[in-house]
Amino acid sequence: MRSTSILLLLLIFPLLSHGQARNTKRKSPSTYNLQNREANKFLEKQWWLGFKAGMNWSRANVDQTYDVISPTNYSLAEKQYNNFKDPGITASLEITFYYKGFSFSLQPTYRNSNFSYSTHYEWDDDEEPTNRLELDYNQEQRIDYAEFPLLVRYDITNTRLRPYVQVGAYYTLLINANKSVEVSGIDYASGGTNHFTDEPIIVGAKDLFAQYQWGLMGGVGANYHLGNIRINLDVTYRQGMSLANSTENRFANQKLSGVGDAMDDFKLNSFAIMAGVMFPLRYLSGDFKSLDF
Repeated sequence: MRSTSILLLLLIFPLLSHGQARNTKRKSPSTYNLQNREANKFLEKQWWLGFKAGMNWSRANVDQTYDVISPTNYSLAEKQYNNFKDPGITASLEITFYYKGFSFSLQPTYRNSNFSYSTHYEWDDDEEPTNRLELDYNQEQRIDYAEFPLLVRYDITNTRLRPYVQVGAYYTLLINANKSVEVSGIDYASGGTNHFTDEPIIVGAKDLFAQYQWGLMGGVGANYHLGNIRINLDVTYRQGMSLANSTENRFANQKLSGVGDAMDDFKLNSFAIMAGVMFPLRYLSGDFKSLDF
């Protein structure tokens, strides 16, 4: 009987020792909760660095019209602006700080803005009605800006696909500008109907535009979390708050004044569609995930 008891003790003792060893390795629920709280606290704030690019379309919002030609016997027709029809290129470097659903974003940007307008003139002979001349001037502006937007963004949801709204302001520096003028028309005074188009006049026009501008901006977009990166798509509208043209150099270019062109006072508005990718700059560990679902 004694030998049997000793044998049972020898069999049970290793099992108890193994169970105690396993219990010592198992983490308590409080330990898991602490780790989760630390991870969630870490994910509440993050720095992101990214790049995005896209297209923009511009609109000239005219405050005051100016002309070189001043007819005495009829009213001059206003310039016809082709708004939101000439696309330009936009590219941005994005630096964003995220904290509990809000993001504060600085986005240094290169923006190429294009817009055009046309004017129409007619000359009639009172003594000979068939002697008539029609001229159309098509003016194209291509402007390059360095832009510095500062935006506040709010994530509407806390999911893998995160739509957001954003508002902010921007400041621009003029890099370069070019202007082309194409003259076409119909000459009825040459014994028939003669259609013609002259070679376009292309000039550097940096002096015709304001060196600095500022404005307000707002838009909507969405981030999609793919692993540790974000895929971004947004639509942004810019409202110019200062004049985009130079009031001092309005008539400074002799070639443009010679064809009857003078820049109006206008503010430049635009909307842009952009897509990009962003990368997190803070990591909790080697297997860190920027978003935990």
